[in-house]
Amino acid sequence: MALNNLKKTLLFNTLENKELVDVMVDDESKSTRRKTSGILELIVMDGLLSKNDQIRFWIVNLYRGCSSGEILASVFDFNSAGVNWKSCNLPLLPFIDFAIDEQKFIKYYKIDKEPIYHLKNCLDSIRRMLEKMKEDSLDVESKIKYRNALKTIDFFIEQLNDENEKIQFITYYRFFKQYWNDLKDSTHTFRALCDLATMQNGWRNESESRYALTKCLRDLAEKWPENLKD
Repeated sequence: MALNNLKKTLLFNTLENKELVDVMVDDESKSTRRKTSGILELIVMDGLLSKNDQIRFWIVNLYRGCSSGEILASVFDFNSAGVNWKSCNLPLLPFIDFAIDEQKFIKYYKIDKEPIYHLKNCLDSIRRMLEKMKEDSLDVESKIKYRNALKTIDFFIEQLNDENEKIQFITYYRFFKQYWNDLKDSTHTFRALCDLATMQNGWRNESESRYALTKCLRDLAEKWPENLKD
């Protein structure tokens, strides 16, 4: 059966809703001289995929076989491409939460070691940022906070330098969530997150994971910064 002949029955909760949609679509069809099926298809696709071209690209590729990790890596990479070592300021904390939640579904430990060198460089840059934050802090509580962050970064770098050490990816994501307000404006943060998502194998591509990530992407479309819009 040809794809354009595939049919799906659309059921409405009320007769009033059906009549409203019928009239509105019929009006548009008569005014634009387009088929009602084409109008409905466009409405459904825009609703499922978003009108934002970048969000649409990510959702389509997720449903064409890319893993959650591949889409996360692409999202983080996109956000790293700001100017003057800044991020693009996309509100990506929900994607960090998604990555944390998905860890329990990754059943085996297998990594791509190629990004490790780049990841260590990113962490070293983040370390310098945190060191400056500690130096600029005026209160003891903040200094302790950044001192603890520096200890964690040192642990990460030491772990990555040991080929026999098993990388606890969830710890990295939790670190970035904990220090989100301090690190979210830096390109180095999202370059590191891109490396982490790329390194880890075993990401799901199942109904629940696709829906959860798609929801994150649709929500992101609603908060898309004006300066990134075409």
